[in-house]
Amino acid sequence: MDSNIYEPTTSSVKEFTVLLQEKYGKNKNINYFLNDSIKTFNFCVKNKNINFQPISAFKEGKMFAHIALIIDKRLPKGEAFFGFLEIPEDVSVFNSLWDLLINESKKKGVSLLKGPINGSIWHQYRCVKETNGDDFFKSELFSPLYYYDFLISKKPTKEVLYYSASREPYDIIFQKISEDSYKKLKISGFSIQVKESVTLEELQILAKISKKVFQSSWGYTELNNYEFMELYSFEKLRRYLNTLYLLYKGETIIGFCSTSKEDDKTLILKTICILPEYQSLGLGNALAYKIHLDAKKYGFEKIIYALIRKGNSIKNFPKEKAVIFRRYAAFEFSV
Repeated sequence: MDSNIYEPTTSSVKEFTVLLQEKYGKNKNINYFLNDSIKTFNFCVKNKNINFQPISAFKEGKMFAHIALIIDKRLPKGEAFFGFLEIPEDVSVFNSLWDLLINESKKKGVSLLKGPINGSIWHQYRCVKETNGDDFFKSELFSPLYYYDFLISKKPTKEVLYYSASREPYDIIFQKISEDSYKKLKISGFSIQVKESVTLEELQILAKISKKVFQSSWGYTELNNYEFMELYSFEKLRRYLNTLYLLYKGETIIGFCSTSKEDDKTLILKTICILPEYQSLGLGNALAYKIHLDAKKYGFEKIIYALIRKGNSIKNFPKEKAVIFRRYAAFEFSV
């Protein structure tokens, strides 16, 4: 086995892509996963705010393991991400690449590593801690369970937990969230607009809202407008957006939520995002009620609540008859 830090080129990106294809090619959402993985890889290579140090292992001239150090200058001094973790179920291979990662981190003055994160927390991250075996849905990062075991063996100083849940059927929502919260919107000067596409101006507004809402989140990095537009490109929205819900106060957008289709019977619900000054007013409940109402109208039988941070405000969301089918973890390591 030959392990080393390498300078990413078009050739190495292709080799990394082949590694992903061979490892995960049987998963039903492989194309979504590959598109996002390569997009985030290129995000790191081209971004002037990032010092990207990928590390690979080769056997018989073929890449078969990978990890990367991602130093984003917008993180606090001494902090960095690691990501693009792809390792066979061989602890000796993992230890070899991990040692290279730690040594390179020390050389670069890194004292705290966060991950696994591919690019930034705006992109794919987390490893799977527990699963019931359900297929990975669109926007999930494929991850074997042994990644968690390998990483936990390195004694992280912090473990950040997430989960994904689903309901089938989801009629209990209409019992637990009062219709009044939705009906009171108009009386209070709020409204919801439902869209299947987004304008450039709206996308820029959503970027500003996202930054305000998530700026205190674990591992947050500030994206500039160009980066945000690349992340939520019109092409990606056109391919994967089912419906965009815009929450207004008068004529001003103050929040949003998006959904995407897993299939004709399954809807994926992403995080409800509302400006801090308008939180705790029941607006999240109103959005949730409207989304579930529309899902029922259009014949969806199952809703997936994707990638929820354990302990965040979603804890107030009714949990009856919700099945947590996947748990994830991200970590911090002292270097």
